[in-house]
Formats: sequence, C-alpha cells, structure tokens
Amino acid sequence: MPQWIKRTLVTILLLAAIVLAARGVIDRGLGWCGLNRLTETNTRYLDRAFDSALAGFMILSGIKSGLAIVEGSSVGVGVNVELGDVVQPVYDYVDIAWRAAMAGASVIALMQLALQGLALVDHWALALFLVMWITAWLAAGLWPRRFQRHAILKAGVRFTATLCLALYLLLPLTISGASLISQRITQPLHDSSQAQFETLGSTLSPEGLYRRFFPEGEDADETSPFDFKGKISKMGREVKALAAFLKLETEHLAATTLKLIAAYLFDCILFPLFFGLILMTMLKSGVRYLFELDRTSSP
Repeated sequence: MPQWIKRTLVTILLLAAIVLAARGVIDRGLGWCGLNRLTETNTRYLDRAFDSALAGFMILSGIKSGLAIVEGSSVGVGVNVELGDVVQPVYDYVDIAWRAAMAGASVIALMQLALQGLALVDHWALALFLVMWITAWLAAGLWPRRFQRHAILKAGVRFTATLCLALYLLLPLTISGASLISQRITQPLHDSSQAQFETLGSTLSPEGLYRRFFPEGEDADETSPFDFKGKISKMGREVKALAAFLKLETEHLAATTLKLIAAYLFDCILFPLFFGLILMTMLKSGVRYLFELDRTSSP
C-alpha cells in the first residue's frame, strides 16, 4: 500500500476520533472500561463524608445556639447572676469545632463539584490532545525533523497528554486512595466525635442546664422572699456547681475538638495531597517515558 494512502487513512481515523471525543462517545467507552465504577465509588464516599460533616455541623450549630442563649441569660429571683463568664470557655471550644466542621464540609463539597466539573471538560481535553497529535503527525511528513515547529508541536502534544491523563485519572484516583485510608484511620474519629457531640447537645441544652442546676420551686421554703443573703449563698452554690460541670465538659470537648480537627486535616488536606503528589510524579514519569524525554533522547 502506498505511503500516502496509509497517511490518508490514519488521518481520517484520527479526525473521526476527534469528533467522537468531542461528542463524548469515547468517554462512554472509557466509562465501560472502569472509569464509571471509579467515579461512582468516589461519589458515594464523598456523599457519605458530606452527610456526616453536615450532620456534625448541624449538631454543633444547635449546641452553639443553646450556649449563646445561656451565655446571655441570668438566673435568680430578686438576685440575678450573669452566666456569660461561666459558659464562655465551653462556648469557645464549640465554636472551634463548629468552624472545623464547616470547613471540612466545604472542602468535601468542593471535591464533589470538582468531580462534576471533570465530566464537563475531560472529553474536550481528549479532543484537544487528538488535535495536537494529528497536527504533529502531519507536520512530521511536511517539514524536516529538525525544524523548530516540531519541538513546539511535540511540547503541545506532551502538555495535552498530561492534562488529559490528569483530568481522567489524577483527581479520581487521589480521592479513591484517600478514601481507602480514611475509612481505616480517621472514620472512627469522625464517628466517636459525632457521638460525643450528640451527647453534648442534650447535656448542654438550656433546658437541661437550668433543670439540673437551677431547678424552679426547689428549696423555696428554705429562704424567705427577703432573705437576700440566703438567696445569694444558694445562687453561689448553684453557679459553682455549674462552673465545675462546664469545666469538666470543656476538657472533654477540647479533646474531641482536637480529634475532629485532626481527622478533617488528614481527610481533606494531607491524604489527598499525599496521593496527588505520588500520582502526579507517576503521571509525569509515564508521559516522559512515552514521549522519549529521557536524557538519551535527541533534542
């Protein structure tokens, strides 16, 4: 078969591949080869992680709102005592945990949007790679090998190939690898933290605190309405009991908050960054090998 016929047939095939890539047909074929399964696995993991982070965020929002009510309130009849200074330490730790849960849920939501965005642009990156490939291949038969345009086109093919592989594999495999480690290391921290926050939600509610430390009607006969000294003494004992209780809860909350921050730090930053760097290094090495960019290659 003459060389020009082979070149014409290959050109027609590449042009057809460009059209199929731009229309998403090749994407569907790649999905049948396993990419769809990878995407579905990542979607399920991110959905569960987002639901868990959102649930913790809502629980902490309820605790924060309840403590804000207690912090701005006062107790006593005739002799009022402000509770702001007593509640402030535990409120601060709840606020830190609330911010950590909000940040974690936001990062997970960004990952979900990134995966959805990949489905919109990856087939265009594949089409661009095929365009650069056919352009470089046709140029090889028109200009001498050492012509400067070959180096430019070769760099373009290398860049679009790296971009295409990154869109199809880098982020999905990064999320998948991070999820495998997360389920074994940080998931127990998330579960235990959320369980403790649920317990705190009922313990630190305004109704629960008032009922436990400032019961209405109790010991009403012990002091007369004008016995301010007795009222102050009684109120002092109740406030001290509340302060001691909140101090203990603050210690538990501090440990839980630190564990929650560490879990989100690993899940949302360290694990994805670790796998992303490893996969990026492998990807660049693979592209360098395929395009013969080692030291022995000719310029």
